[in-house]
Amino acid sequence: MGSDLSLLGTDSESFIETLALRPALQTKYAAFLDAIESTNAVPERVFRLCHARIAQIHGQQVHGISAEEATSLQSQRLDAFELSEQTALIAAEKMPYQHHMLEDKEVEAIKRAFGDAGCVSLLTALAFFDVSCRLNATMTGEVS
Repeated sequence: MGSDLSLLGTDSESFIETLALRPALQTKYAAFLDAIESTNAVPERVFRLCHARIAQIHGQQVHGISAEEATSLQSQRLDAFELSEQTALIAAEKMPYQHHMLEDKEVEAIKRAFGDAGCVSLLTALAFFDVSCRLNATMTGEVS
């Protein structure tokens, strides 16, 4: 699959630019993303949709999805997405500020949709997307 560092960028790209100043760190960062996304159990589209929703929650620019998809995500119209995508987006919605409210039945639904390995990869990616958005906000001075 290969990591797409642009998934974690913002308009100013400061986090990615900072990583470029330390090529060894950028390489390790990309390898970590590869490890998270190395499962065939979770389609890349699911990662993109989930990252886009988490970016929206943090008030950041959305990359990698269509304008229609961004509007559907923003208005939380999950019925515009496939059932497996809906399952992942429910968890993505909770990750930034309500991760402790992720219910067992929601995790079970993720396991049914993507298998055990996919569940681990997806939940890890959601947490990492949240952290990356927070780093972007910190580095651009958008944190209040």
